[in-house]
Amino acid sequence: MVVSRPNTNRLHTPSLHPDLTRVEMMTVLGVSFTNTMSFAPHVTNVVGKTASSLYALKTLKTHGLCGQALWEVTQAVLVAQLLYASPAWSGFLKADETNKLQMVLNKAARYGFLPLSCTSTIDEMFESSDNTMFLAILHNPDHVLHFLLPPPKTTGHDLRKRGHGLTLTATQSSLVRKNFIQRMLYKDIY
Repeated sequence: MVVSRPNTNRLHTPSLHPDLTRVEMMTVLGVSFTNTMSFAPHVTNVVGKTASSLYALKTLKTHGLCGQALWEVTQAVLVAQLLYASPAWSGFLKADETNKLQMVLNKAARYGFLPLSCTSTIDEMFESSDNTMFLAILHNPDHVLHFLLPPPKTTGHDLRKRGHGLTLTATQSSLVRKNFIQRMLYKDIY
């Protein structure tokens, strides 16, 4: 698979090796994406899986599971499916794809599988997941992704407290700006 921007001319793609086949879509660790970094196939797959989870939750509810126990099962089964590896792909979603995932949450709340006090949107859940992951990477030098962070910024001045003390790098590509590390570095920098 050759990853490229959606509207670019593909005249300069590498020549095809006779022993390899070029694919348009790939699934890595359960997350599907296309050669233009579109995660629409993943969203379609997740929405399909959650439909069967909703049916299983309805069955549990009719057999007497209710209240806190039902909410915890919903969190473990349905919400976990929606948020699986979300820091890696949530920045690449389009609005209609986000709306499809939000409709699943709305349906779960309407059926009573989530508490009324749970008013989190899918975007808030993505943000919470991103923050948790970034803080784990930032504060643990032994984390497998810690080497991807830029070096700490050193200054001789006593400046206000920032979300992180890392050097900001200039990014030109919109594709790079959707990447997890870049999104988190530039989040709330104003």
